[in-house]
Amino acid sequence: MERERTTLGTGLCAAAALLALAACQGRPGKSVPITVDEIAGHIRYLSSDQLEGRGLGTKGIEMAARYQEDYFRTAGLEPAFGTSYRQAFPLKGSRADQRASLDIVGPGAALAPALWDEFVVGTDREDAPAAASGELVYCGFLIQAPERDWDDVKGFDLAGKVLLVEINEPGNRPGGVFDGEDMTYYGRWTYKFEKAEELGAAGVLIVHDDKGAAYGWEVLRASYGSESFFLPDREQKLLFKGWVRGETARRVLAAAKLDLAALRARAETPGFAPVPLGLRAEVRQRREFRTIEGVNVAGLLRARHPAAKARTIVLSAHYDHFGKDPSLQGDQIYNGAVDNCSASATMLALAGFFAQRPERLKADLCFVAVTAEEQNLLGSDYFARHMPFAAGGVLADLNFEMTNVWGETEDVYAIGAAHSELDGICREAAGALGLRYIPERNGELGFAFRSDQLSFLKAGVPAVWLSQGVTAKGPDKGLVLRRFEDYRANTYHKVSDEMRPDWDLRGALQIAAWAREIVGLLQEREGLPAFAPASSFKRRAGE
Repeated sequence: MERERTTLGTGLCAAAALLALAACQGRPGKSVPITVDEIAGHIRYLSSDQLEGRGLGTKGIEMAARYQEDYFRTAGLEPAFGTSYRQAFPLKGSRADQRASLDIVGPGAALAPALWDEFVVGTDREDAPAAASGELVYCGFLIQAPERDWDDVKGFDLAGKVLLVEINEPGNRPGGVFDGEDMTYYGRWTYKFEKAEELGAAGVLIVHDDKGAAYGWEVLRASYGSESFFLPDREQKLLFKGWVRGETARRVLAAAKLDLAALRARAETPGFAPVPLGLRAEVRQRREFRTIEGVNVAGLLRARHPAAKARTIVLSAHYDHFGKDPSLQGDQIYNGAVDNCSASATMLALAGFFAQRPERLKADLCFVAVTAEEQNLLGSDYFARHMPFAAGGVLADLNFEMTNVWGETEDVYAIGAAHSELDGICREAAGALGLRYIPERNGELGFAFRSDQLSFLKAGVPAVWLSQGVTAKGPDKGLVLRRFEDYRANTYHKVSDEMRPDWDLRGALQIAAWAREIVGLLQEREGLPAFAPASSFKRRAGE
């Protein structure tokens, strides 16, 4: 019976994929353009209640994987992984300990911050002891950026220590050092954890503030309070990692007879060096672990132009979301229609479009639906480190995330483009479509480091997230921006993210057209796009 149910499910997915693909199949030698109906068909299926929010380890996400696999097969794309469209890999789940504790002790000091209200903590190590401790050291922003002549470590031996670290970066204000108000990767929490691990620390606690983190404490409480996932093929070194509220950090430093504001001011200067606090931090937690299977789905379209070279352009979008929350009254399904079915739909439609005329391609195209993006980009992380072709021949990753469903704009921008020569390529492609190319917006929110393009940047591959602009076509110039901001404020990561009848999917078609132009320019290049001199990813690319 299990075999019969699986076969039936595959058949249903294949039928849906065939219906969607039919919209872009035409007479031989002709390329039928992508249509609004095709984009809508993909979104309608992937965001349906039937898929139950595409949570990791669920039947719904398996149905979404099969749908995309069947679509690639029907369109004529080759399996990207030998004989399979699937790249399966283990994901390790870690469930929170509701009784975890943090104690700060020292001469005349004994602090026990409250879990959830004053600190959050977790670990990705199954072998972590029930109690992990170390000397507490204030490390400022914990940044080592040689290309910017900045080093917060100054040769200090931080092995075995617990690091108290500021979020974001120095000068995160207009005219400040680094990139002013715009966050660089050095400001992201992921960098702080990576650097602490590299330095051999026992644990790290990041000091939270709303502006620096770009979100409130409730986001951390929700994130650390639910099951998290990590890749077991990456060595996990930190015994624990977490956050403390700003007021909690102030009390900790006061116990060491130090002032947080004064230390933070010192951390804003290049001469800052780590400050041992004369205190010890101890974290107690017992987490539960489980293993599930993660699946990336990818199809490969081989270039058949006589001048084709052995190079690849990756087009990516994540298909996972948050599944169901049984504790909610009424609607419990996180459909994720915009995040990220709109992007998956655009990526799939482009696969169908390019598959009609492979003889025009001078570079191979790999279309990859990655999983576990909502769990810190795990699917794209795994793919970028295990690509089914030579990494040195990858021209770029074009990532689709929350693709425009609110209508056409007169302008566009590319998130993360400033890190490489993709900036100029995206600009030229926009101009070819009569679109203004504007600077990346909301740089202070660090969007360049919050979707799957980051995994490719970290692997040394130039990458961008293609975004709509701010000026709508038509008489109401603010329409698209208003709808996008309303979505971010009221619908993003909520069960209300569902397909709506008032969407204008010509916005998604516009992003798809821009991507086609970028592919056209990339495949004509003689060499790979280079990273910008000030990019924090330049050294990762070996330049």
